[in-house]
Amino acid sequence: MRQRIQKILAAQGIGSRREIESWIAAGRLAVNGKVAGPGAAIGPGDEVRLDGRRVRLRWNEDREPEGLIYHRPAHEGLRAAIAGTDRGSIERLPRPTRGRWVAVSPMGLGEGGLELFVNDGALAASLMSQADRLTSGYSVRVRGDLDEGRLVELQQAAEARGRIAALQLTGGEAANRWVQVETAGLRPRDLKRIFEACGLEANRILRTHFGPVAMDRALARGVSRRLTRSEMAALADAAGITKPPSHGARAAGRHGTRGAPGTRSRGPTGSRKSRR
Repeated sequence: MRQRIQKILAAQGIGSRREIESWIAAGRLAVNGKVAGPGAAIGPGDEVRLDGRRVRLRWNEDREPEGLIYHRPAHEGLRAAIAGTDRGSIERLPRPTRGRWVAVSPMGLGEGGLELFVNDGALAASLMSQADRLTSGYSVRVRGDLDEGRLVELQQAAEARGRIAALQLTGGEAANRWVQVETAGLRPRDLKRIFEACGLEANRILRTHFGPVAMDRALARGVSRRLTRSEMAALADAAGITKPPSHGARAAGRHGTRGAPGTRSRGPTGSRKSRR
């Protein structure tokens, strides 16, 4: 069965639909020797080339989506995490068995913690479409006078922007305190504005979980691990995909994949940090 080229390439992790549409508009994609136009359909037996290089597609196979979580340092750009080329990069992510990694609701520069990657474009798109209803956890370092009464004030201030399921003081000393925030529909920039509206400064935000996937407490900065079969099935369920992966991604050990060696100490979320 022939399907639109955008759908096939995105589902196999070659690129996002938006990227693929830009490739078509720029004349970079060719099907059977002819430049692909908008709405071009492909099927088994068709030859697809990007910038003259053949794109290897898999047909009629039981493709198993893979996933990976990465403890991203706040100073590291996303491209550094994927390609290992930008200044400040700690690690080159291990390659998926097919396609490429697609970041799911990536954090912004200056924010760190859990980054989720999958090699299935359709799964990534479905997860991002559900992002506002999935609960995410953040560990927030706050500067200012903070006590239980201020937490109630923060929760009330958040009601107009989204939903905060839980706020809990988790540690810190002097002027800086750490707060664990569980929220649906609020992004880090929203959290910063809410804290600022209450006279507090959120000077560091680390994501600790996204939907059903949580970052291991022992996963050091710059370290990744592959998702297990049960975690991939939970992601498919969270994305609204009724049929979970048949075999799932390979289960990962607890040690993950390390980046550059260095001396690390325990951080506020329980993960180890590199000493500067």
